[in-house]
Amino acid sequence: MCSRTLCSLDTGYYADTVEWCPIKGFETYLVCGTYQLLEKISTSDCQSDSNIRVGNVQLYCLDETLQRLEKLQSFEFGGILDTKWLPTSLNGCPVLGAVTSDGEVKIFFLKEKRLVEVTSFVASPQKLCLSLDWSVKNGKSVIAVSDSGGQVSLCQFDEGTSKLCQTLQWIGHQYEAWITAFDAWNSDIVYSGGDDCLLRGWDTRTDCQKPTFSSKRHEMGVSSIQCNPCYDHIMATGSYDENILLWDTRNMKQPLCSSSPGGGVWRIKWHPVHGNTMLTACMYDGFHILNFISCKGGECLKKEVSYKEQSSLAYGADWCRKEIQSSTNLHGVYRLLSVLFEFVFLRS
Repeated sequence: MCSRTLCSLDTGYYADTVEWCPIKGFETYLVCGTYQLLEKISTSDCQSDSNIRVGNVQLYCLDETLQRLEKLQSFEFGGILDTKWLPTSLNGCPVLGAVTSDGEVKIFFLKEKRLVEVTSFVASPQKLCLSLDWSVKNGKSVIAVSDSGGQVSLCQFDEGTSKLCQTLQWIGHQYEAWITAFDAWNSDIVYSGGDDCLLRGWDTRTDCQKPTFSSKRHEMGVSSIQCNPCYDHIMATGSYDENILLWDTRNMKQPLCSSSPGGGVWRIKWHPVHGNTMLTACMYDGFHILNFISCKGGECLKKEVSYKEQSSLAYGADWCRKEIQSSTNLHGVYRLLSVLFEFVFLRS
């Protein structure tokens, strides 16, 4: 089954992350993060010693026809490597986190159709922050951040003072820590994946000097991790090795099943309501929707929908939650936004 393009937008710089707002009443707002490496031009008098990383955070709104995106705002920063919305609002406002190539974590509030930066924090000096994830623990908002030096950091966001402070940092991987994610069912547990091919778990009630497990089932760098929001203990991981592995987090010795959508799996997004469905951005092989089903011999992932009309790398994708609660036809009204080097808005 193939999907059709509803609208396409050029983001200027290369788009690498996209997030629909999950907060009720704000589901039509979408953020795109961009990143581009600009090579310095050397002259006869001066040889270039470094490159420049640029990017921005772009805010869009979906119109009432659900077929067109209106650009509302753009912030220029260093390259944006990841963005995530806090799953709950604060004082009625959606909250967005972003990480940059300057090693910063930035926090924005969405107010009156505008993003307002409320604080920033340098979590990884002289490194690139590569990914982030939110969790709410004991009523406090916590961010996990991974960086290009293999580190994983925890930062707490204080709602009262609108400040970020680092509470824990540790070396998780020998090379780039491409991805980190909280366990959706246990906020004490953090997972990380790195360019050393390792998938690891960490118990943040300790000093995180030893992982709770360390798996090398992936044959190349681990680039995506997400726990299933509907089913406890189910987690998916993706890798440059072009494979998706499904895990029962109670037994990390071997995966439940695997799938090879191809292209290098940069992002996995479980459907927020239908826990058997996932969306993937597979860098060199487009975008796919897969279903987790029971089949002969156990569980398997079956490819249901593909989109390969883009001419560039597929880096990010997300489910739009607009009208999601009233839908009875999964592919009838659910929209997804796929990010390549420009926006492509799809309906499956």
